[in-house]
Amino acid sequence: MKIRRLIVILAVILGGVLLTMGAIWFKQYYDNRYVLEDYYYTIVPLDYDYTPRMSHSDDGQAMGLETSYDLVCYNADGKARKLEFRVFLDSHDLYPPGTYVKVSASKQLAMGKSALAETDVPEKALEKIKENNAPSSAVSLAEYADERTRILKARVYPGANVSCTVNETDLIYSYVYGAGRQDTALSDTELLDPVYKSQFRTDKEAFPELTAIHLIIKLDDGTEVFSRKYNERVEFDYEKE
Repeated sequence: MKIRRLIVILAVILGGVLLTMGAIWFKQYYDNRYVLEDYYYTIVPLDYDYTPRMSHSDDGQAMGLETSYDLVCYNADGKARKLEFRVFLDSHDLYPPGTYVKVSASKQLAMGKSALAETDVPEKALEKIKENNAPSSAVSLAEYADERTRILKARVYPGANVSCTVNETDLIYSYVYGAGRQDTALSDTELLDPVYKSQFRTDKEAFPELTAIHLIIKLDDGTEVFSRKYNERVEFDYEKE
């Protein structure tokens, strides 16, 4: 009887130890992943390609169009940390190049993000951002259009000649596709429309005198595939902390 009682006591003690260890492990796991560690700040680099791509689950199922951001960020003390987050097109605005972004992060991952003005970035974080990211050198809309053209041409748009031009106080983004590329032009329209809906915000912040941007997609024979004017900043209620 004494041996059996001892075994029971030891089993109870062992069970308590295991439960305690499990609770400690779960708390650490939860805290590391889901408890706010700090706020970090960054800017999307001018040459960052934020064109959406189709996202797939582990079993190959299409999940929707998304843009992935993998950026070096800084907290209010200037401490650097690389953070990665995704933005799905069907539920979120995009962050175009030149956008300042605030990211709330746990010890292991980015939890929330929102666009903000340069004036809202803490001083030390802003210093680090500017040290490590080349700012736009454009001082006029015409120079800005040339800069945007150089950046766009560095990306891969199969069969398209890409450019940005200025018309008084508007910017015109043009994608001209060669003969036989109409299907590609139509497919790219689904990606480019939301991209430029977001692009207006950044262009407007860079040049307040800008009244609108235009996206024109056409064939080199003059056939227009798509044309749209964007003249307002898109706001999303879910961009909350």
